[in-house]
Amino acid sequence: AIETRICASLEEASRGCPGPVLLVFFSTDCLLCFDDLFESRYLIDRNRWPVSVVGVFSGLRDDLRAFLEKYAWTLPVVLDRRKVLFKKYKVDAVPFKALLMGTEAVYRDDPYSDPDGRREELKRCLTRLFSR
Repeated sequence: AIETRICASLEEASRGCPGPVLLVFFSTDCLLCFDDLFESRYLIDRNRWPVSVVGVFSGLRDDLRAFLEKYAWTLPVVLDRRKVLFKKYKVDAVPFKALLMGTEAVYRDDPYSDPDGRREELKRCLTRLFSR
């Protein structure tokens, strides 16, 4: 069995992560969210950026567990039933991404804009951060 950490808070999920954290808000019944989750991880892995990817999900634990097992997702996911993170980062639609430096969001997705455009925007933001 693949071990995924289902965490109760962002603090728990990002413990021991020195660099920035990319939050990916998603739902298990949204195909676009699925792409967003995996593309985000791929983008960061491919460029070897020191960024931790953390999923954020507000649905049922059983749905989340089934989804994580089905797609062999191994990165931490915050089960945000009370929508603490959704409210904090003003997330009203998924998929949505926020890049955090500490607790400050240095990048926020526009969930209503074109997925390709959003992907490029995130990539530009990360490239700026790490190309010194």
